[in-house]
Amino acid sequence: MNLGRTLCVMAVLLCLGACSSNKHRPYKPTDREQVQRIGLLTPAVPDRMAVRMVIHPGQSLGLVGMLLAEGDMGGKTGDFTRAMQSQGLHCRGAFIEQIEQGLTQAGYIIEPITVVRPRDEHAFLDRYPRSNGTVDAYLDLYADLVGYTAAGSGTPYRPTVYLHVRLVSARDHKVIYQDQIAYNAFGDGDGAITLTPAPGYEFAAFEQLMAQPQKAEQGLQMAMRATSDELARQLR
Repeated sequence: MNLGRTLCVMAVLLCLGACSSNKHRPYKPTDREQVQRIGLLTPAVPDRMAVRMVIHPGQSLGLVGMLLAEGDMGGKTGDFTRAMQSQGLHCRGAFIEQIEQGLTQAGYIIEPITVVRPRDEHAFLDRYPRSNGTVDAYLDLYADLVGYTAAGSGTPYRPTVYLHVRLVSARDHKVIYQDQIAYNAFGDGDGAITLTPAPGYEFAAFEQLMAQPQKAEQGLQMAMRATSDELARQLR
């Protein structure tokens, strides 16, 4: 992992459990009445299923220690991603499918719209497509993290999803809803919609996580499904 990428990942990690940069905008009933057809823009969802420790022991040892910590977590992320993919789980496709299902069950007509995002970008789009009249709004989604996180050494790994949501009018690109949904948030979530992890999917150490791939996959699938269901509930 090069230095630039490492520092970028570290910056994302510092945002875990804090959503102050995410401006909340409630979904007004008057706006809901105007939205029946949603253009689901290609979400920014990572293919790699992260294994993170919010407070890693190495981070107390200065820059070198922080780089070593990132190397440790990056290696575990790679191993875990390969294990999950060998189980047939591909994070991005599975998450998008669950989001589409949830919104359809909420009564929307969903039209997937392909957009190009910079690789590893964790942000809303700067510009939205010009409307051709087929949808009423665009749904812009990105995930900071999908995987397992532990608060620190000696605490269990739990499935974690951080999803940022923005709904904009297709006609004038006005933001009509914005929020963040955090499954297994650390701290108070700082204003995010927080979801408590389902019991039974805790792993005391990384070795246990790797030793029970089927259970680990089930926990991650449950986290993505719960997050998708909450998104659909917020947009009802």
